[in-house]
Amino acid sequence: MGDMKLARAVSFLVFACALPGAGAAFSVAATPLVRVEAANAAQFTNAAWRAAAWRNERVHAPFVIRGAAGAEGFTARVEPETARDAAVFGAGAVQVRWVRETLASANYRYPWVWVDIPEHKVGDILDPSQPFALTDRAFRALWVTVKTPPDVAPGLYRAKLVVKDATGAEERCALAIEVLPMTLPSRRRMYLDIWQTPWTVARYYNVKPFSPEHYARMEPIFRELAAAGQKAITATITDYPWNIRTNIDTPRSMVRYVKRRDGVFVADFSTLDEFVDFAKRCGIGPQIHCYALVKFQKHRDYWYHDEATGKEAHVDCDPGTPEYEAYWGPLLRQLEAHARAKGWIGDIYAALDELPPREVALTVALVKKYAPSIKFQMAGDVNPAGFGDVQIDNYSQSLRFDYVSREFLAEAARRRERGLITTYYICCIPERPNSFLTSPLVEQRWLGLFAVAKGLDGFLKSTSHRWMSNVDPLVDASCKPGWAPGECFLIYPGPLLSLRWEMMVDGFENYDKVTILRESGRMTSRLQNALKWIDYQRLLEGKTSDLERLVGNVEREIENASRK
Repeated sequence: MGDMKLARAVSFLVFACALPGAGAAFSVAATPLVRVEAANAAQFTNAAWRAAAWRNERVHAPFVIRGAAGAEGFTARVEPETARDAAVFGAGAVQVRWVRETLASANYRYPWVWVDIPEHKVGDILDPSQPFALTDRAFRALWVTVKTPPDVAPGLYRAKLVVKDATGAEERCALAIEVLPMTLPSRRRMYLDIWQTPWTVARYYNVKPFSPEHYARMEPIFRELAAAGQKAITATITDYPWNIRTNIDTPRSMVRYVKRRDGVFVADFSTLDEFVDFAKRCGIGPQIHCYALVKFQKHRDYWYHDEATGKEAHVDCDPGTPEYEAYWGPLLRQLEAHARAKGWIGDIYAALDELPPREVALTVALVKKYAPSIKFQMAGDVNPAGFGDVQIDNYSQSLRFDYVSREFLAEAARRRERGLITTYYICCIPERPNSFLTSPLVEQRWLGLFAVAKGLDGFLKSTSHRWMSNVDPLVDASCKPGWAPGECFLIYPGPLLSLRWEMMVDGFENYDKVTILRESGRMTSRLQNALKWIDYQRLLEGKTSDLERLVGNVEREIENASRK
């Protein structure tokens, strides 16, 4: 029963695993939604696991296979029991993926202590290829993921998980999903903003940026983001917007900005148009966040092509200076005119990253002078009221220290009444909760619940696929120098999804569930009370087991409310 308390209560599965057959050299057991490691691989003994799901939900059923170290030739498949059961367990709705390991290590300062993580293997990559092998520590985690159809009839659906080894020895486990009458919308309710980094994809696959090959590589990643609820398109309108020029990628501008021989600046938006159209076809949008009128930290160099010299040039300047206005004024005026021609008015945002109020005020004043229809988006660590009369239309607050305070949450409620968007974000900090390889999976499930518990509109994170250039993340997911393992990405090349990503999406789905239950009058006092315990300070003060209990309580009450 202890393992059952760790399992997700919102969606439940029944797994009845047969005892090893005659001569079988391996066994299969169901596990909670945790990472299986050498330290815990032998402890799971659940023979039955009961769960339920909404329609149009992604449901995860994790297992562990135990046998001889390095044993090869394993295959796994799911067989519906009847034709009716195939409506849920059909081939198009089920993924069987083994958990592939990658290396993790780190040596960085956070934020005032030195963190040194020795190199070790972490299971994180969900790989559908077969056959697969057990690890050198005699186990392999296996995840069955079922996407319940949006129009399937409520009720109980059954199937078998069939696992075979190279000798043909076989283990069968019974699966049953009870589909509840509630339905998750295809267009997710939660506001999700995870920055896209197209140059990383181009570099990894060695293809020309924004070529047909590049878009083909990006498409499955962008469609996955869209399915999770991604609302913002990450566009760049100057080179090196985050001052990244070393071992990850080199973001360049999607706008070709040319200084003609007569000194006039002219902008070419062809690449921006192509990228925005592509992202929208993938289901992302409609907001277009343009980075960055003010660069993140240190270098403030703004680039253009000098027609007189035929070379790339730049001007070094800060907001409020004549040089800054001379560079950005013409570009902003042309961007607004272009947005009007494309029908983007209302969707174009000047995106700012962790700027002090003075620089925000100077930048907003410039935008209002040259392109008054452009809105503002910002990730920061100041209460929005601290910007005075400046309105940040879409503001995300850092989840660290006491930034998501009572005062901030009260301001977020007032902003919602005015039709403004307010979210929160994680990046390289805080240490807890986060989505590092060293973070417990329950922390990723907590992220969406925190947003809905606190009345926020959603969640922001700095990138899902910014792969390092000095190592292959499929082999080593360390993000040296300076970041925790896995900090820079949630989706691996392939693309292959991670356990961290799937658990994060679970939390996003729960955000939508709570929102729908509230709006439909199904919110219960027990669910409301369980949500009150989803709190940042309580997370910091408790253990991982405490967090699993609190998240499990909310998910159980979501399920109970869904039955009423």
